[in-house]
Amino acid sequence: MSEIAEKARGIILTGLTDIPTAREHTGFAGYVLFSRNGTSVAELRFFTDMLRAESLDAPPIIAIDQEGGAVARLQDGVEPIPPMMALGAADDLELTQRAGEQTAFDLRRAGCTLDFAPVLDLALDPGNTVIGTRSFGDDPQKVAALGAAFAAGLTRGGITPCYKHFPGHGATSVDSHHALPVLDATEATLLARDLIPFAAVAPEASVFMSAHVLVPELDPQRPATLSRRIATDLLRSQLSFKGVLVTDCLEMDALADGPVESAVEALIAGADLLLFSHHLELAIAAAAAIETAVAQGRVPLERLEEAHRRVMRLREAATPPLPLDQFPPHPNVGREIGRRAVTLLRGIPEANPIASIVVSFGADASSLQREAPALTALTAPLDPTPADTDRILTSLAQSGRRSIVLTRRAHLHPAQAATIATILQRYPDAVVVSLMEPFDLPLLRTARHLLAAYGDDPPSIAGLADILFTPTTPTGHLPVSMSCC
Repeated sequence: MSEIAEKARGIILTGLTDIPTAREHTGFAGYVLFSRNGTSVAELRFFTDMLRAESLDAPPIIAIDQEGGAVARLQDGVEPIPPMMALGAADDLELTQRAGEQTAFDLRRAGCTLDFAPVLDLALDPGNTVIGTRSFGDDPQKVAALGAAFAAGLTRGGITPCYKHFPGHGATSVDSHHALPVLDATEATLLARDLIPFAAVAPEASVFMSAHVLVPELDPQRPATLSRRIATDLLRSQLSFKGVLVTDCLEMDALADGPVESAVEALIAGADLLLFSHHLELAIAAAAAIETAVAQGRVPLERLEEAHRRVMRLREAATPPLPLDQFPPHPNVGREIGRRAVTLLRGIPEANPIASIVVSFGADASSLQREAPALTALTAPLDPTPADTDRILTSLAQSGRRSIVLTRRAHLHPAQAATIATILQRYPDAVVVSLMEPFDLPLLRTARHLLAAYGDDPPSIAGLADILFTPTTPTGHLPVSMSCC
């Protein structure tokens, strides 16, 4: 393999299905892990130990998405962490740093070196579910501070943080996995809003991830990942970023030119590390395309060498894994976050599980029932039919119990909102909890007892149970601006 071919492979991060595949195709900068590679610390550690053993030079980057909440590839043998919006609601930098440090502890036991977290996107669009509770909130200064605190915890624990998704994916409702979102705002708005969290951390950050979003005010032709104006002129020249810029997955449908051509274009634009999450053959083809582009003069050799140097520095900075049986630094911090995130809008946040019945939209209430086994529960679809609504109302009448209603994005599901309104009309003393982003709250004006939590993951539900079923005062604050509540 030529030196240029080696350098081309050396700036690519790829997903894998098994170790034999890695043995056949060495020389990549590193690997990104998914649940298909294992969901427990022990499973992934076996996998990552072999990946390190197969590396011929510096240790490989071993990356993972472990944000908390729904975006957490490691599930077993780790401290579950609620989504970042829960940290935004708790609004405590020390707690956020502990969350990062605990996450780093679990990732290092699994053998990882890089976490694709924290998220610096702002929660600006109620229709945005691809970011949603992954955001700390909508206040740029608070998001910057909380993101820096989470990253400091990761760093302290020996894991490199990767801030994402530059220049911002929060003010769009389109999911870049499926189509190209457009961030339609003036440059002045972007500088005063979306870019503030990134600008605050850029000079000292080790890794940023680009977003596949079109920002017409900055570059009307090319998405941020492929835009020199954004990836180099803005990020490096204006914001003083000196670290590694990694692309979001180049296999996503937002990039119309396809993964291989997009890899070449991203390198030209200023990306240093090219991410292929799923198909190793595409990563191999991209390396060959980069080699050809260098030979043709389309990619300057200096650009490839610059990217390769940055990636090698990142690899060399990796810390070794921790023992599997090492004691955690912050046990039960996940439940603490969930409890401290719960926000009381009005009423009394108390319920007697023996005398209560849960109506849960979109998922069952098993997590809450584990916390309070005396509870009975009804499950309803996100979009209930009239028959579903009749069934729920009949069951509530027959139970004689007080209702606890768990909403999930009712603002995007009109039938759910209508059913909740009917429940509140008949049972005005119901306790209503808005799960996920708090954009349901304007629909719940008639609720006498109204709470917001920010996830339906186990630690968020456990924290909610502490508020509902024990004499614990809720202390969370809304992480997004709302005029209604």
